[in-house]
Amino acid sequence: MKMTSERRAIDKVFKRRNRYEIPDWQREGGLWDRPQKQALIDSILRGWRLPKFYFIKTSPEQYLVEDGQQRLLAIYDFCSNELPLSPESAKEFGGRFYNDLPQTVTDAFDDFEIEYDVIEDATEEELKDFFQRLQAGLPLTSSEKLNAVHGKLRDFARTISKVPFFKETIAIANTRYAHFDIAAKVACIEIEGLQTGLRFEDLTEPRVIQ
Repeated sequence: MKMTSERRAIDKVFKRRNRYEIPDWQREGGLWDRPQKQALIDSILRGWRLPKFYFIKTSPEQYLVEDGQQRLLAIYDFCSNELPLSPESAKEFGGRFYNDLPQTVTDAFDDFEIEYDVIEDATEEELKDFFQRLQAGLPLTSSEKLNAVHGKLRDFARTISKVPFFKETIAIANTRYAHFDIAAKVACIEIEGLQTGLRFEDLTEPRVIQ
């Protein structure tokens, strides 16, 4: 697995946003609420450093965003004039939306560089191991951790959790990948029986998904 550290200004990332693929399940997951997005934009406007992003190179000019999806979506929303600043930030920086801000402020925002690592020539096992270690120190739920584990169980559970049955029948709200979590556990029970373990450590054990 090869990893290369790079930097790129926000305006260039936004202009070429079609090159950075964010999976549908991440767009639909909605982990971040508006205050979280506003806090990120405020940090950028202050010039504060962000955590590193991780992109998997899928072709010479295309990347899969593996870590940093919610941050990129917040940046896209703000640059598209869809995400307003908080009242406090708007008062300090001179406008509520991107298009309302003074040019000196938007120039500084556009020139802000995100730091990211590009991953190339990685096997599924290497990606699984790397992102499990990356997420190990974060306060994630077991379902969120499972989302970071590359494998057929994850892909199968993502697909199943999108069917209308979950929205129409399951009484549990789909927050923090709750429907994904249910689908993954039901799949494991179907494969291995009622005695199978359903903790995160159990779900990440190798198993056969036809």
